Amino acid sequence: MVKVLPTAQSIRDMVGDWKVFDKENNSYANYVPEFEKMYREANKTVTFGPKHYTFAKKVEEPVVVLEDLGPRGFKNVSRQIGFDIIHAKAALEKLAQFHAASAVRYETKGPFLDLYDRNLCSKIDQFEEFRDTQANCLIKALPLYELAYLAPILKSYSKEAPDMFQAYAPRYENEFRVLNHGDAWCNNFMFQYDDAGQLKETYFVDLQMSRYSSPAQDLLYMILSSIDIDLKLTKFDYFIQFYHEKLTENLQLLKYPKPLPTLRALHQDIIKHGEWIYPIVSVLLPVCLTDSNDKANMDTLMNQEADGNQFRNVIFENPRIVKNLKAILPWAYNRGAFEQR
Repeated sequence: MVKVLPTAQSIRDMVGDWKVFDKENNSYANYVPEFEKMYREANKTVTFGPKHYTFAKKVEEPVVVLEDLGPRGFKNVSRQIGFDIIHAKAALEKLAQFHAASAVRYETKGPFLDLYDRNLCSKIDQFEEFRDTQANCLIKALPLYELAYLAPILKSYSKEAPDMFQAYAPRYENEFRVLNHGDAWCNNFMFQYDDAGQLKETYFVDLQMSRYSSPAQDLLYMILSSIDIDLKLTKFDYFIQFYHEKLTENLQLLKYPKPLPTLRALHQDIIKHGEWIYPIVSVLLPVCLTDSNDKANMDTLMNQEADGNQFRNVIFENPRIVKNLKAILPWAYNRGAFEQR
């Protein structure tokens, strides 16, 4: 599998500005092998994803070359359906292993590169118009979700909310931090099954948006975007407890030199980093749940012309997004997620 820059010059320049190719190549060439080696030295075999290939000679264009996992039977779960409890726990355990190794590595070898202070390393904000358009479409659809009372709240919040994808990670005192995957939604997890159809292995792909911050980022992102709506809220606290159990288990295995993060502190951090909920519900989740067609992509979503407007109206009225946002928005509001700091 080969990733290259888009052909359109304006998009090429924007993606180049994000430093995502530099970040992903560095993660696969350096950090991931380092993390896997840490587990081998602790007598545990952990593989995070596909093999990464480098060129013997320098290439002029940014490129990422990874193993194609298809021939080995790896596949995605349907993004419209989302993870059942088995796949959700497998994804959470893989994140816990990755997070644990990154936390130990930070304490033993020092900070990660500055590239990892943000998801996207933009020099200028190129998404303001896009965010405003998404907010307007979401607010317009609120009566469909029987949530019209949230309109003034979301209108006010959306005007002041930071773009979390471009924001620098906050540094709260004594907070437990890890290298987040950064784009941990269902299409970036791949699963392998045995001959009986039982889940055997879990990999993740696409490390272009990793950020060093609280694991609350990956947890909110994955749970709210990618788990079946009948589970994601009713079992939210259980998923956090399960992740914490696997996280501390692996931190102990890798001899983390500091006190282990507590479950209570993790829940507090999830509240503290609740700013992630808004971009998940206004940008990520509508794309996750939309019907599969040629226009169901970020290019169409960011298009400010007629095609983009039509697509946005469709995705916010999709029965799957209606069911999700009808549950998630009041849940988030009741947790204080739409209050200004």
